[in-house]
Amino acid sequence: MAESPHLFIVGGPNGSGKTTLALEYADELVLPYVGADAIAATLNPTDPAAAEIAAARQFIRTIQADISQKTSLVCESTLSGLTMRNLVASARDAGYSVSIAFLFVESADVCVARVAQRVRAGGHDVPESDIRRRFTRSIRNFWAIYRELADRWVLLYNGKTTLEDIAVGAGDQTAVRNSDLFATFLAIVGDLR
Repeated sequence: MAESPHLFIVGGPNGSGKTTLALEYADELVLPYVGADAIAATLNPTDPAAAEIAAARQFIRTIQADISQKTSLVCESTLSGLTMRNLVASARDAGYSVSIAFLFVESADVCVARVAQRVRAGGHDVPESDIRRRFTRSIRNFWAIYRELADRWVLLYNGKTTLEDIAVGAGDQTAVRNSDLFATFLAIVGDLR
C-alpha cells in the first residue's frame, strides 16, 4: 500500500525562525518547500514587499496544485489568518496526513528585534505593526484551531540558541516535555483572550 502524502506546516509568528526550520525539514525530507516570502523574492527580487499580494496568491495556488497531484510538501505560515485552514481541509480530504511544527518565543518584542536583525543582515522586512498583530493571532490560531486540524503537532520554543521541544500532540492527546515553557506558552495564550 502506498504511503499517504504528507503536508508539513511550519508555523509561528514573524521572526520566530519558521523559514530556517522549514528549509531544514524540506532538505532532510527531500520535499518541495513553499513559502510566500520566497515566492515574493522570485516575483520581484529588487522589492519583494511589492509582490506580497501576488506571492500570497501564488502560495495558495502552489499548495492547491501540490494537493491535487498528491505531492508531499513543506510550507510555512504565520497561521495568523484562516487561509491555511482551508488548505489543510483540502489536504485531509485528499488523503494527506498533516503535521504542524509551531515555533514560539516569549513576546512580540523578541520577534520585532529578530526581524530588525534580519533586515540589517539583508533579509526581508515586516512592518512592526504586522509583527505585533500576527504574534497574537498566530499563537491564538495555532492553539485554538490549527493544532486540532493536524494529525500530529509539536510546539517548539525558539528563544535560546537551539530549538526546545515543549509539547507534542495527536488527536486529543498532548505530551508535555517541558512543563515550565509549556506554562509560559499557555500564559501567552491566556493573555491573548
